[in-house]
Amino acid sequence: MQDFWANPDFYFILLSICGSLSLLVTSLIVFRFLAIAVSIGYLVVIFWVGLDKVGMIAQLGTSILGVSLNALMITKYFYARSMASLEYTWRSVYVENFSLMLPFEFNKLMKYGQVRRIAFNGEGNVLVDLNQDFRSLYYLLDGSALVSVKGDKVATLYQGDWIAEESFLTAEPSKDTVKVSSGTLLEWTTHDLELLKRKQPAIHEKLKLIISRNVCHKLMRAYQDEQRIIHEKA
Repeated sequence: MQDFWANPDFYFILLSICGSLSLLVTSLIVFRFLAIAVSIGYLVVIFWVGLDKVGMIAQLGTSILGVSLNALMITKYFYARSMASLEYTWRSVYVENFSLMLPFEFNKLMKYGQVRRIAFNGEGNVLVDLNQDFRSLYYLLDGSALVSVKGDKVATLYQGDWIAEESFLTAEPSKDTVKVSSGTLLEWTTHDLELLKRKQPAIHEKLKLIISRNVCHKLMRAYQDEQRIIHEKA
C-alpha cells in the first residue's frame, strides 16, 4: 500500500482524470482555474519524478504552456470586466448611465455608434421632428436640447439625457420636436441598432433597459416640475 501512494503513475492518472472531469464544468472561467490547478499538479509530479526520465521535459513544456495560456485568458477576462478597460474619457459616462452593462459590453456598444458634434446655431438644429419615423437614437454628452410640441416648449434636456428614446422603444413616430443649438452626442442609427440586435442581442436588451429607466426618471422629473409650478401658482 505504501508503494502505491509513492508511485508517480498514480498521481499522473489522478491528474488525468481531474483534467477530463473539468470538461464537464459549464463555466469557462472556472474551467480555466481548474486547468491551471491540474497543470500545477503535473509540474509537482514532474519535478518529483525528475526531468531525466523519458518524456518529462515534453510534459514540463506542456504544463508550463497550459498555466501560461490559461492565466493570460483569466487576466483578459477580469480586465474586460474592470473599469481599467474603459478609455478614461468614457468612465464617467459609463458610471453615470451605463452601469447596468459590464465594461466590455459598453465598449462593444460604443463601436456600433458614433460621436456627433453640433456647431452653434442660434435657431437650433432639428434632430427629431414631430411625427418623424425613428431614424437615430441619441445620447447627450454635453450641451442641451429643447423639446417642443407644435412650437410650444415642453422640456429641456441636459447632459445624460436620451433623445428619440420613446420612438426607439415603441417604434412609433415622434410625438415632439427636438432641437440642439450646440453640443456633443452619441448617435446610433437604425442600421447600427439592427446590427447590434442581431450580433449582440444581450447588449441590445440591456440598452433598452437603461433607456426605460431613463424614461421613468424623466416622467418623475416632469411630475415634480408640474407640482412645483402648481405650488407656486397656489
